[in-house]
Amino acid sequence: MSQLRELVLLTVFLALLGHAEANPFVYNYEALRIGGLICTALLVAGGVGVLCWGQCKPKRKNDEDASKI
Repeated sequence: MSQLRELVLLTVFLALLGHAEANPFVYNYEALRIGGLICTALLVAGGVGVLCWGQCKPKRKNDEDASKI
C-alpha cells in the first residue's frame, strides 16, 4: 500500500515539474490548480480516514457477560 502511495506521489510530482519553461517567472496556473486539487483530495481522504479509524472495529463482549454463565 505504501509503495502504491509513493508511486502516485512521484507520478504527480513529475507531471507537475515536467513542463520546463524558458522563463522561470511564467507560471502554469492549470498545473498549479490541478496539483492543489490533488493535494486537497488527499488531505480530505486522510481526514476522513482518521475520523473513521475507530468506527470499523468489531464490538467486543464485556467480561461481565461471560461471568454470568
